[in-house]
Amino acid sequence: MTSVALFVLAAAVDLPRTKPLEQHPGIETVAGTVEGAGGRRLRTFVTAPPGAGKLLSVFVVGWLSCDSVELTGTPRGVNRLLQDLVRKSGGLVFRVDKPGVGDSEGDCAKTDFVTELEGYRRAFAVFRQHPRVDPARLVLLGISNGGGFAPLVAGDAPIAGYVSVGGWSKTWFEHMVDLERRRFVLSGTEPAKVTAQLKPLLEFHAAYLFDRLTPAQVVERRPQLKGVWYDEPDSQYGRPASFYHQLQDLDLAAVWGKVRSPTLVVWGDYDWIMDRADQEQIVRLVGPPARLLVVPRADHGLTQHPDQKTAFTNMGRGEYAAAAAEEIVAFVKAR
Repeated sequence: MTSVALFVLAAAVDLPRTKPLEQHPGIETVAGTVEGAGGRRLRTFVTAPPGAGKLLSVFVVGWLSCDSVELTGTPRGVNRLLQDLVRKSGGLVFRVDKPGVGDSEGDCAKTDFVTELEGYRRAFAVFRQHPRVDPARLVLLGISNGGGFAPLVAGDAPIAGYVSVGGWSKTWFEHMVDLERRRFVLSGTEPAKVTAQLKPLLEFHAAYLFDRLTPAQVVERRPQLKGVWYDEPDSQYGRPASFYHQLQDLDLAAVWGKVRSPTLVVWGDYDWIMDRADQEQIVRLVGPPARLLVVPRADHGLTQHPDQKTAFTNMGRGEYAAAAAEEIVAFVKAR
């Protein structure tokens, strides 16, 4: 059974919709709207088994890219994980699309992190007010970028458990140092030449992040770095430069250091995007309630490959890490 309803924050008016909602056997799907920063309406999806009783409830904090959390077609990787949570957890699962994604109003390519975070926080407030949410059984599932900052969404709210899938916990600059080194190695750069090629790119990232410049401004001020940047002049990975300036401002170690809830940190050992050390740091910061689940041969998208080079070139297109997903669902249900 699929139904459509509206959850309201600050008198948000429902968004127009032209296509049918996703469907799951024995699960009700509710499409709603919350009002994000600047009055922009954001699309939400709530799935739950039929009934009126209180449920274990999962709030999803999504990835960096401008891709919808709506489950359409044949989901792969982390989208398949979301589908498994919806269908197998027995709980209520709440998702929200960031500004400019799916039905949500706005422009994702121009939305900074502070605005995106505010949208998640407002959606989380609506999530907690849902009549079927059990406040003693709230779980936050963060994926990729969301796997790093998920505790910022919850604030002081009591959380029964966290799941961080391919997250981060160092500074964004350190994250990019690690990522760029792996990218050079996996692209076939001779090991002895990696450092020489890496140095100008790291100088670029330092100016970009620490001086809060756009990539084009970095080149203007440091013409010797022309040709080093391989993305857009005012953005990176489809998000504006300001988004990354604000990520660099975060102290995620301090944020995770306040978490004392059971935490499952998930990382694929072929993940070239996020570093294992970030995952281990989260486990150390949270302490005994946390553990690390390393998924063999898995990439950043939770799909598995025969070797690391294949995982690099075919990220997200491998075989779904079903066994790891079962462990994640079991962790959530145990809360």
